[in-house]
Amino acid sequence: MTKIRVRPQSGFGRLGSDPVLAAAGLVLAGLALLAVFAPWAAPYDPLDVNLAQALLPPSGSHWLGTDPLGRDVLSRLMFGTRISLLVGLIAVSVAVLIGTAVGAVAGFAGGRVDTVLMRAVDVMLAFPDIFLLLTVIAMLGPSIYVIMAVIGLTGWMGVARLVRAEVLSLKEREFVQASRTLGASTWRLLTRHLIPNAMGPVLVAATLGVGGAILTESALSFLGLGVQPPEPSWGNILNEGRVALGVAWWLIVPPGLAILITVLAFYIVGEGLRDALRRR
Repeated sequence: MTKIRVRPQSGFGRLGSDPVLAAAGLVLAGLALLAVFAPWAAPYDPLDVNLAQALLPPSGSHWLGTDPLGRDVLSRLMFGTRISLLVGLIAVSVAVLIGTAVGAVAGFAGGRVDTVLMRAVDVMLAFPDIFLLLTVIAMLGPSIYVIMAVIGLTGWMGVARLVRAEVLSLKEREFVQASRTLGASTWRLLTRHLIPNAMGPVLVAATLGVGGAILTESALSFLGLGVQPPEPSWGNILNEGRVALGVAWWLIVPPGLAILITVLAFYIVGEGLRDALRRR
C-alpha cells in the first residue's frame, strides 16, 4: 500500500487554521471597513447636539444611548474608530521609517557610525515615553497631527535595534557578498537586499506598535491632551463619560470595550506573525 505523506503547513499556512488568530483578523478587517464607511454607516451626525435628548439610555432609536450633549454614542464610536486607526497607522509608519533608516545605516556602516547611532538610541530609551509625550504636547499644543508625529518620533528605537541586528547578520551572507563583488553600490545593497530581507521582524513590531499607539492616543485623549472635542475619539468619549459615570454606564463601557478589543486583536495578530516567521 502506498503511503501518503502530508506535507506540514508552513508558518504562514498555519495562520488561517488558528481560530483565535482568524477571529482577531476578522475584527481588524471589520474595524477597517467601519472606519472607511463610517459616514454612511453611522445613524446620526456625531457632532449633532440635542440637549433635549441628553443622557438617554440605550434604546431602539439610540442603540448605545446619548452623551451629556445629546449626541449619539454609537455614531461617535464609529467616527472614533477612524481617528484611532488613523493615529495608530500613521504613528507606526513614522516610527518604522525612522527606525529602519537608522538601524540599516548603523548595521551596514558599523564602527563609529554604529556606535554613535546606537548611543543615541540608548539616550532616547532612557527617557520614559509618557514624559516625552507630555512635554512635547505641552510645548506644541494638543492636536491629532501632533499626537501622530510625537508617538511616531518617540517609538522608532525598538525598530532601529531590530533592523540593525538583522542587517548585521544579513550583510555577511553569501548573496550580499556576491552582490558586493559584482560592484553593487551601497544604496543598492541596502534597498534591494538588506532592508527587504530585514522587514519580517519589523512587520511584527509594527503590528504590535499599532495597538500600543492606539492605547497611547486613547490615554492622552482621556487626559485632555489628545484629540480635542468635539472631534470624537475613543479616549475623549471616555473622558466625557467621566462626569456622568454614576448615572450613564453606556458612556464608559462601549468605548472601553472598543479599545480593549482593538488593542487585543492587534496583539494577537502580531504574535501570530511572530510565530509564523519563527517557524519559517
